[in-house]
Amino acid sequence: MKRIAILHTVRSVYNSFSGQLMAAVAQPVAISEMVDEFLVTNAREKGYFPPENRRKLYLDLLSMYSGSPDAIVVTCSSLTPFASEFRSSFDVPIITIDDRMCAEAVSGGSRIAVFATAPTTVDPTVSKIQGEADKAGKKVEIASFLDTKAMDLLSSGDTAGHDRRLAELAAREGKGFDTIVLAQASMATALEGVSKASGCRVLTSPGSCIAEIREVLGL
Repeated sequence: MKRIAILHTVRSVYNSFSGQLMAAVAQPVAISEMVDEFLVTNAREKGYFPPENRRKLYLDLLSMYSGSPDAIVVTCSSLTPFASEFRSSFDVPIITIDDRMCAEAVSGGSRIAVFATAPTTVDPTVSKIQGEADKAGKKVEIASFLDTKAMDLLSSGDTAGHDRRLAELAAREGKGFDTIVLAQASMATALEGVSKASGCRVLTSPGSCIAEIREVLGL
């Protein structure tokens, strides 16, 4: 049986991701999970990802590695560049939530909008997409839009309000793009509303990440 260790920073993703993963695989897997909200709340307060967060992230990964997983999954887009830095320190794959989504974003047109609800996610996601475009030798135009009030609503348990705000953002700003990227896994519930309001392709990370997990582990 394959063992998968998953690091979350948002409880709504913790509540949904492993269930989606289990439903998508054709064989039993053993899943262990950790939630470390400090990694994003502290970075949000400081306005950047400080050294103490890097150390804590490494210790979280080391703790998960001690359980002998076949892969470690990090479901927070804000952590993607930092988790990637630690890949060479472990002899198991470290899969970040938006690896495949950002690659998919550059495959379907050159005008890409990044929607985010956490300030710490914007730059990492834009940089990741640009890096994927550079690897593909493709010129892209990337615009970013941030709505922190949507995150406040989600944190208070108002998922419908969160989704409604993102649909309203899409109606105002999202038209004319080839692709809208919902940068955080916690935003996936807004997919339908954003798609209807914008009329363009909308990408979310949980499904693409699960596809990558299945591919890497042969599930």
